[in-house]
Amino acid sequence: MWRGDRAARWVGAVFLASWLGSMLVYRRDPYNADYGILAVDTVTLVVFVWISMRTRRIWTAIASAFMAIIVASHVAVMIDLRVTLGTLFIGMAMWSYGVLACIAFGTWAAWRGRDHAPS
Repeated sequence: MWRGDRAARWVGAVFLASWLGSMLVYRRDPYNADYGILAVDTVTLVVFVWISMRTRRIWTAIASAFMAIIVASHVAVMIDLRVTLGTLFIGMAMWSYGVLACIAFGTWAAWRGRDHAPS
């Protein structure tokens, strides 16, 4: 993340802060949705969208879309009792790997751009 451009550093830092914040607010209630994690993920989504609008890079928009799916999964668990928390956790993990892949791509693209820039 630190080898990327400004967008990769910001998205990586926000995602790391989101992960740490989720660890702090997690309640370990197996029967109810966790509103604290929803709040952290919603703030992360808003920051991702803001970064995506400022940098105008496609990978930041895709990372924002993955975060939107995570937030939508939280909402699905809250409005439909047939969606289990296990499904939410698996979905969060799966889409989080998508965000990590976007950060990796952004870092790689910035690194490659620096290596192949005309001197």
